[in-house]
Amino acid sequence: MTEATSTRPDSARARLRSDIRLSARVLPTHYPLDTFIAVNPLAGLQAMPFEQAVRRAGDLYGTPGTLPEAMFRRLYHQGRITDADLDRALARRYPRLAEEPGLQLENRRVTATALLRADLLYGVPAPEPQRRYRTRAEEWATGDADIVDTQAAKWMAAFLGEASWPMPGREQGFYPAWRALAPTDRTLTRTVRARLRGVAERPDDAVLVALDALGVADGDRVTYLQAHLTRLPGWAAHVNWCADRDVGVDLLQYLAMRLSYEAALLDNRRSQPTEPALPALWTAKDRAAHLLEACGISDVTESDLATAARILAALPTPARQMIWQNAFEAHYQDRLLADLSSRLPRKHPPAHTHLITCIDTRSEGLRRHLESCGDYQTLGFAGFFAVAIRFTDLLGGAPADLCPVLISPNHDIAEEPAPHARRAAERRVSGATSLSGAETAFHVAKESAAAPFVLAEAAGWIAAPLSAAKTLTPSAVAGVRRRLRDMITPAAQTLLNVESMPLHERVLFAQVTLKTIGLTTGFGRLVVLCGHHSDTENNPYQASLDCGACGGQGGGPNARAAARILNQSDVRDELRSAGIDIPDHTHVVAALHDTATDRITVLDAHLISPDHRRDVARLEADLARAGRALAAERCAVLPGARRRFSARAAARHVGRRSVDWAQVYPEWGLAGNAAFVIAPRDVTRGLDLHRRTFLHSYDADTDDDATALETILTAPLVVAQWINCQYYFSAVAPDVFGAGTKTVHNVVGNVGVITGHVGDLRLGLPWQSVSYRDRLLHEPLRLLAVVQAPLTRIDTVVGRNPILQQLFGNDWVTVAAREHPAHPWQRWTRAGWQLWTETHCSQALHDEEMIP
Repeated sequence: MTEATSTRPDSARARLRSDIRLSARVLPTHYPLDTFIAVNPLAGLQAMPFEQAVRRAGDLYGTPGTLPEAMFRRLYHQGRITDADLDRALARRYPRLAEEPGLQLENRRVTATALLRADLLYGVPAPEPQRRYRTRAEEWATGDADIVDTQAAKWMAAFLGEASWPMPGREQGFYPAWRALAPTDRTLTRTVRARLRGVAERPDDAVLVALDALGVADGDRVTYLQAHLTRLPGWAAHVNWCADRDVGVDLLQYLAMRLSYEAALLDNRRSQPTEPALPALWTAKDRAAHLLEACGISDVTESDLATAARILAALPTPARQMIWQNAFEAHYQDRLLADLSSRLPRKHPPAHTHLITCIDTRSEGLRRHLESCGDYQTLGFAGFFAVAIRFTDLLGGAPADLCPVLISPNHDIAEEPAPHARRAAERRVSGATSLSGAETAFHVAKESAAAPFVLAEAAGWIAAPLSAAKTLTPSAVAGVRRRLRDMITPAAQTLLNVESMPLHERVLFAQVTLKTIGLTTGFGRLVVLCGHHSDTENNPYQASLDCGACGGQGGGPNARAAARILNQSDVRDELRSAGIDIPDHTHVVAALHDTATDRITVLDAHLISPDHRRDVARLEADLARAGRALAAERCAVLPGARRRFSARAAARHVGRRSVDWAQVYPEWGLAGNAAFVIAPRDVTRGLDLHRRTFLHSYDADTDDDATALETILTAPLVVAQWINCQYYFSAVAPDVFGAGTKTVHNVVGNVGVITGHVGDLRLGLPWQSVSYRDRLLHEPLRLLAVVQAPLTRIDTVVGRNPILQQLFGNDWVTVAAREHPAHPWQRWTRAGWQLWTETHCSQALHDEEMIP
């Protein structure tokens, strides 16, 4: 392979780049650790129905798309899935199933529905998914395929991992640096190194030469490139994310490296590609014989056996798991909708305080417990509170985009000292600078060539006792550290200056928030904007516990900025002309909920007027009480916590967990999420939704033009679906779309984590985020969107938004809606609205004898 033979016409290069773009559609997005937000790992397949997408993913990755059938059967025996659930799932898939003639087996009359249900319960297991698209190295030499992966992971970590010893030539970009270094790699044989010296100067030429050498036809190129991209999907996904960010690497360069290794290792080797070994599928007749034997029916005629086989042929074994999945989801969804139907609208006394929290599922518990404290009304809105900002705190550093990744911030907002606190702010900045300098010097010494040995001798005598103390008494150590930090970097009163935003934009931010949630009249003494974050120790995945609406950051700055805007008199004057009259006696307060400890802190307390301090003191007392009650509720499912903690003991316990550097279960995050409710609070108030629902406030009466509903459905709901899918696939396919166990993770700079010392970047959530030992804490259910709004209005919004047509029409999200609390729930389908519960779906339960 020489450069002379590797040059290709521009048309061939352009087509290759097009093929790479097509092949990359199967990749998820992988964000760096500091902005790790939830994504749907199969987002590139959303144009397909969900069932087809998971089968396609099985072909690409060899990974399951649902829980194993054996686990579904266990859930059935636990009562989590019922016969009625299964029958309704079967009837929805096969609407004419009830018309099928039944069978007379011995002395039993068995309907077609009962036979298919028995097959679900006792039939032969479905085959495991197999990776069907494979590289030449996988087909011809599995060991060489492993070498390609090892080399690719090694060089990606070297280039992207921010090591203290940078990859030589890194400033030239990945491919030139790799091309110069790869032939000197002594882990490869001399022959392979010699071949790598002839790799083309241009990455596109290198790919084209390698594809020719490997015998990949032009028509097979996209699927072949996908086979390479899905070998290490984590690194490939992150490289794809880097492509638009001037990092120096893209998928073309990544594939040039992989394919060059493969071509050099195989050296034009030719052999007959072997097809993946696929398990033989049982015939319908064999399945029928097995099933009848399992049910204790032995005296069967050939005619009856043939009839049973014909019925079973309608439900191939690979399709059974989606029937189980649909039944599992229906069991939860039916119960939730029944609970919501039981809530009749009722009048509540005027609220003293309105608390607006993020729609995050963890806020559901806080809202419920606070409302039990008195005359509070709670509402839900995406946690950035419509204020999309690029924020720089008082200590400086790189600014953070605090908004959903679907939008870009238009305003740079910096934290500034309060006018009377400039000297205190200077002391804080000076102390933080000194600490940062000491920390940087320590890390530089630790990672340099010789200093670690000296450092170990000098610091080892204190490092060991300190490590033991951090492990055995984390709360005490955290308290000492906090006091030392407060001495070196004392607190200073600050504020966010929002005057750089034009008045009309500040008014728009305020109007969007208040009109969307329906809070336009009846304001109390306080309106509280409560963002959230999660403060944990030694947790690379901390950003995944922060606010997704704030780009994987804490929502405190957004709450502060929004509160400052809503307290401005010129903004309130403009809002009055839009029909939103915020009285002078109403003060807007910012707060922050730490979801690891359930402590809620009022922010910018120095900006609160004396007239409202008593109100805020009452609020703080009730927030503390609600937080302790929520901590006690969470402790019932947290590993290592007693189930019957008192509220105060539970608060102390979750506080210890958050500062314990050895704790792999600091909190459960959004595990369990299953539904997204878009409705007034009256629909859910008083119900214990077990922190499984996103709650977005919406009043259809104030949204005649559907603007608010469209905003909710196309932004917060989409982000919630990403969260739902990330938890779903981290639970059903942890080896590919999860992150494995935290206990063997190694952090690669800010890029991500790997398992062990080399390997693929882990795509999703750690096993400890979705399970405890062998028990799933997150039940993988697709998201149910529950909407209280006119059905025609929902249709209008869906009709003009292709993303919603995909999500709803392809069964990624199920939609239940009603216009009025007295109306029955209806299901959105491509064919129009249908009553949620069709009577024929469960009719078979009443006219058949079931197989035991």
